[in-house]
Amino acid sequence: MKGILVIDNSAYGVPAGGIRYAQNITISEMVRLSRAMTLKFCTFGLPAGGAKSGLIGDPLDKNRDLLITSFALLLAPFIKEKVYYPGPDMGTYDTDLERIFNIIGMPELTPRKIGLMIEEIAIEELFTGYGVVNCLDTILQYSNQNTEKSTPKIILEGFGKVGTSIAMYLRELNYKLTGISTIKGAIYDDDGLNIDKLLKLKRKFGGDELINHYESKNLIKLPKEKLFELSSDHPTDILIPGARPDVINKSNIDKIQVKAIVPAANIPYEKGVIDILEEKEIVCFPDFVSNAGEILALAVINNPIGKAEILNHIKTKISEKTLEILKGANENKIPSFHYAKNEALNSLRKKVIKVKKRIERINKKF
Repeated sequence: MKGILVIDNSAYGVPAGGIRYAQNITISEMVRLSRAMTLKFCTFGLPAGGAKSGLIGDPLDKNRDLLITSFALLLAPFIKEKVYYPGPDMGTYDTDLERIFNIIGMPELTPRKIGLMIEEIAIEELFTGYGVVNCLDTILQYSNQNTEKSTPKIILEGFGKVGTSIAMYLRELNYKLTGISTIKGAIYDDDGLNIDKLLKLKRKFGGDELINHYESKNLIKLPKEKLFELSSDHPTDILIPGARPDVINKSNIDKIQVKAIVPAANIPYEKGVIDILEEKEIVCFPDFVSNAGEILALAVINNPIGKAEILNHIKTKISEKTLEILKGANENKIPSFHYAKNEALNSLRKKVIKVKKRIERINKKF
């Protein structure tokens, strides 16, 4: 078993972040993901610090449970001493977290299921995607204030838990989902993919295989790595990176032409590409804002409220923060990502100063 745990800070509270399970995880990636969690919590003023952990290996390995058990035992001291609180991430699931908390003797830490379903899907699986869709909807409304409106076209990377919920909520807004990808490849239809058909194929064949069974008159099939590049030849409003880090990089930015990039996954931007894309008048929206739906839901999920109230809380917080960032970036004439990051880090600095002063007061007293 090979694993990584990164604690970015604890100024706002117990460091929290998901367990990623993949074969090519690196320490650098985990450090960046941990900082992204810090920025996310700081942006919304939530009482948690940034952290991330990773289990290096194949999540389909026959020894999966054995490796998770080993990782759980090594994480146990950090979890018990409130140095780290884990959650599910790419390659891990709620059942893995339940297993980990049972192994370390703290089953009470297992997140409570609220028992609400939407189209046979547990509502907990929809929070992130719901936030992403409300974020991109706010961006489009802001950018289309003085222009003729048309049906927005969206390209989405990934069709797992988050991708599924994004598709469902795009359908509610009557937006066109024109392209999707999985590890098996990508499909694109300029007339829009039939979301009901995609969901049906996913239930029948699985989230990765569905693209091999989808059919339409003008369907284009291509390697998954080329999906975003279609935006240079096919009118596209929004790209949604939804998988691994650095998928928006120097090898494809010349072929990307959209109004905005709204990430569902963390750290999708390779270093240096944001300024280049912003020069092309492409909004590179911060991932730590657009994909914050789940942490916003967790902040209220233990309250006695229904699904409508939880979803409304996510929508309100995401929409308000998105609009605040767009206006602030425009007024300061800097990319929205940089503006949001600066604001989050300023918040963190103020919190660190408060913690420092508190320690100094205790020191003088004793």
